[in-house]
Amino acid sequence: MNRELPFRRVKVASGDDGACAREVLLLAPSRGRGGGIERYLQTVQSAFDDAGIRSHRLHLMRPGLFGHQALLAEAAATLANSKGPARLIIGHRALLPVAAVLARRYPVLGTSVICHGSDVWGKAEGLRGRLEGWLMGRRGVRLVAASGFTAGTLLPRGLATVLPPGLSRPWFGQLVAAADRVSTGIDATEHAGIEVMTAFRLAEWRGKGLPQLTDAIKSLGRSDIRLTVCGSGEPSPELLAHVGAYPWCTLQPKLTDVALASRFAHSDLFVLATRTRAGRRPCGEGFGLVLLEAQVAGTPVVGPAHGGSSAAYLDGVTGATPKDESAQALAQALSELTRRPGLLPEMGRQSAIWARARFAPDRYAALAVDRLL
Repeated sequence: MNRELPFRRVKVASGDDGACAREVLLLAPSRGRGGGIERYLQTVQSAFDDAGIRSHRLHLMRPGLFGHQALLAEAAATLANSKGPARLIIGHRALLPVAAVLARRYPVLGTSVICHGSDVWGKAEGLRGRLEGWLMGRRGVRLVAASGFTAGTLLPRGLATVLPPGLSRPWFGQLVAAADRVSTGIDATEHAGIEVMTAFRLAEWRGKGLPQLTDAIKSLGRSDIRLTVCGSGEPSPELLAHVGAYPWCTLQPKLTDVALASRFAHSDLFVLATRTRAGRRPCGEGFGLVLLEAQVAGTPVVGPAHGGSSAAYLDGVTGATPKDESAQALAQALSELTRRPGLLPEMGRQSAIWARARFAPDRYAALAVDRLL
């Protein structure tokens, strides 16, 4: 359906010097925090497994100098024991200094740095920001963006190829299975009205647009709409107070994958209302992986007004986009989707067809190998 990203089957790929990369060292910025970046990197590793590429994923276990030193030591030991030169895949630009040291000490087949949303278009301050920017432009470093929007913001630093997020084979299967259980009545639950869902790291609830979403639903003046807020991390007192102010709003933190897949499948509509901001405290979506997860589970979506999420759904077919970031614009989008009987179920069916075909794990594995190696 989408002609922008050609797919082809690849078993091994070449580094920037033309050598074949049969082994990959993947450096991740966190472990256990949740969120789109961790899901993205999990899918990348799954894609390498599917393509027969040996991979090692190491995590930054704590921030700061000592955390980076520990990651460097672990990565150096891994490369020293590898069977041949490996390709370095960096899951966040902040880990580029570690990759640069490794590339000087060991024979590696180039470096790919994955660039995510607001981590790229935010203002990089101080020596560290300048160093990361310089390293991104060095020879042998390939920039890989999560969307065309993010690739555009990288243009001053260099040309970036695009590898949108995908879903690992197990997670993809869980979402499809959850949707099947609901559609066949095995796991169906009777509920009156419309179930709306949103999901994000709970610490980022303001930047993810929850205040605008609750204002939008409140302004509709309807008693048949309920909102469930899901996410990783501990909810703050401020978030608990905000959710508690609305009797139709429920918070479900730290769900298991099985429970989260079920929540996606049982929802009538998924909304991600992220604000897009640059500067010292940037926010925004380079893609919005949760939008893809919802559609694979058969749920239509409303995406952010700005940013790179337009690549994550088909506006008017599998989802909708508010004209701006105001609660009024979001309320208008919600009203148009919910006032016509049968519209959301039909969009849900289209969502499942499009997302499952567009991001099938078999096809995604070939694309990931092609773009990263």
